[in-house]
Amino acid sequence: MESTWRLHHVGIPVRDLDKSLENYKAVGIATFQPEFLIDSSTFAEYLVYGKTPDPVVKTRGAMGKMGPLGIELLQPVAGETVHKEFLESKGEGIGHIAYIVDDLEAETAQLVEKGFPVILSIKNQGQTARSAVYIDTRSKFSHLVIELLQARKK
Repeated sequence: MESTWRLHHVGIPVRDLDKSLENYKAVGIATFQPEFLIDSSTFAEYLVYGKTPDPVVKTRGAMGKMGPLGIELLQPVAGETVHKEFLESKGEGIGHIAYIVDDLEAETAQLVEKGFPVILSIKNQGQTARSAVYIDTRSKFSHLVIELLQARKK
């Protein structure tokens, strides 16, 4: 199980993506790729707590690097998401740790069997299998969520 996980990034919910990017850039400790928008209506499947979100979820984001560590800044802008929940309950800070795994479905099944439910499930357009899941480990791991990402098939 965990021995094959490869750290990809930490996810950090923020209230204001522009201000957060300015702060990181001003200190010079991180570099970022261009901003992206997560729009739940553009995915083949986007389930929050097992349901299609209504209204549509929209989240502004930016992936970056801080030394060897990948960081993802996420600003919820519409709909109900785990990132919005985190901001409302805890404020800004590390909300999830993401790992690349070789077999997303098998790893997810093992965690669900151990009592950790899936809180977000994403399937990209044109794919039959999920590409990412958020696993709710908050009750055991200090309010932390684990994201698992399917490794690209070779």
